[in-house]
Amino acid sequence: MSLEELSELDNSLINFALKLNKQYKELKHENNKINGALSKLLPQFNEVKREWKKTLFIPDANGTLRLTYGYIKGYSPRDAIYAAPITTLKGVIEKSYLGSEYAIPPKLKELYETKDFGRFYNPKLKSIPVGLLYNMDTTGGNSGSPILDANGKLVGVNFDRAYEATINDYAWNDAYSRSIGVDIRYVLWITQKLGGADFLLREMGVEVE
Repeated sequence: MSLEELSELDNSLINFALKLNKQYKELKHENNKINGALSKLLPQFNEVKREWKKTLFIPDANGTLRLTYGYIKGYSPRDAIYAAPITTLKGVIEKSYLGSEYAIPPKLKELYETKDFGRFYNPKLKSIPVGLLYNMDTTGGNSGSPILDANGKLVGVNFDRAYEATINDYAWNDAYSRSIGVDIRYVLWITQKLGGADFLLREMGVEVE
């Protein structure tokens, strides 16, 4: 059925969708104009930056293997505020009361309250480690990349950057450039205790209590 035929039905929901479609096309046209202009300006910007810095830049790494190194490290995004390098399950529970995107399955809260942490409990943190902050230089496309320790062991999975690090593609600074990963112990704990998939841990050679 064509758009003309749909409009002739005089249905309020269809009419609303047709109006949205018209606005979407207009916005898409404007967005294409902006992206077209940026595509032309970006090489010029990089050339100016190269002349200013008097150096060459690393080529675009899209579609290639990327390796970066650094340290698990907190930072101070604002005056009198310090972001610790490791968050814990306690923080997940605290945020869950906000609901919305922070909502968690009831079973997760039950596991926390009964302290069913298995082998993934960390005595120093007095909880299960969840999030990691580190000063590695990541960019778009690095989400899902493995985080390895100095011995090549998987310790986490990269998934985001701190707000202050969104400028990393243009400037990196050890004071504020932080990437964010999920600790592999939290992934394994969720897999075992919440997902009930002990067999997956065994397949990976992880001891199951």
